[in-house]
Amino acid sequence: MLKKTLKTISGMIAAGVFSVSASAVLAEVNFEGETVTIIIPFKEGGGTSRTFRFFQPYLSKYLPGNPVIQLQHMPGGGTIKGGNFFHDNQKTDGTFALATSSSVNMQQATGNPLAKFDLLSYEPVLSLATTTHWVTHADLADGPNDVSGLLELPVALFPFKTAASADLFHLWIYKTLGIDGARPIPGLSSSAGYQSFQRGELQMASHGTGNFLKKVSKDIADGKVHQFMTLGVLQPDGSVQRPSYSPDALTFPEMYEKVHGKPLEGAEREAYEVIAANWGPASKGLVLPTGTSDEIVDAWRKAVEEMTKDLDFMDAAPKNIGPFPVVIGEDVRGIIGKAVDLSDASKQQFNDAIAHYQLTYRIE
Repeated sequence: MLKKTLKTISGMIAAGVFSVSASAVLAEVNFEGETVTIIIPFKEGGGTSRTFRFFQPYLSKYLPGNPVIQLQHMPGGGTIKGGNFFHDNQKTDGTFALATSSSVNMQQATGNPLAKFDLLSYEPVLSLATTTHWVTHADLADGPNDVSGLLELPVALFPFKTAASADLFHLWIYKTLGIDGARPIPGLSSSAGYQSFQRGELQMASHGTGNFLKKVSKDIADGKVHQFMTLGVLQPDGSVQRPSYSPDALTFPEMYEKVHGKPLEGAEREAYEVIAANWGPASKGLVLPTGTSDEIVDAWRKAVEEMTKDLDFMDAAPKNIGPFPVVIGEDVRGIIGKAVDLSDASKQQFNDAIAHYQLTYRIE
């Protein structure tokens, strides 16, 4: 009932039918003097860490009572350690939350038996879309949108955390493009991997929107690297758009057609859409524990809504998290649902890619 009240309250006030403000409805929720912990199942410096560090002061400002927001980084097991810690220590008082990502999604999507968490059982607060950008060194390409040099290399190294994470998508991407020399260097996160790439130790690297804007775009502007494609932004009608801040970069479907001379179709297209969901609308998220009261959930959602209207936030967001809107509320549940649902055909696509690189992990 309260959720419906909050959604319609502004219209009721405008109509003169209801005089109680949203702040009055939420007055009973107060985090004054509290410390709110957000579990980040990664080490510091990665895309999820940077996103929530950007959100941190605004959440403190707009949550009732202005609590201290603590980011607790808990890497390990391809997000299993942090995700399971959240699941095993759930507190429903609004002071405990989990930052999700595509790698967290994939632990559930692949049926990893070590994962205790069920993202669809938690209370969704927000999701944030990103996209992924791939780059190579300027001396390995004739310019942007060119992979001819990479296709000819006998060995093209790229950073790779673990197959038991969303990094398995990189295996599929390079295999499907036909970059036969692609070889993963296990154990490297995107952040550490990009540093290795900058030192000339790797031939390819990638980053999500936030770190692309913060780090990679500078190297592109300096002429050190060329962007050879983006994942693209999957639209509800099935079309794929280029990101607005990088309009000249080919999307993966465009690069596939350029390399192979035919459109991306069938099981490969379906697998791509799984990747686009995980590295797109469901790339970043925030959930509260199962059983958190409607009042507390709505207080969090209201705080995020106010955050997105903050003038300082709106000014800084494009350079920190990109141009994509923050999705708030129950719509997030549907977004996560699409990301964790893998068909047998997509599982086969990803398992074939894993086997191609002679890795032992398999999706069940």
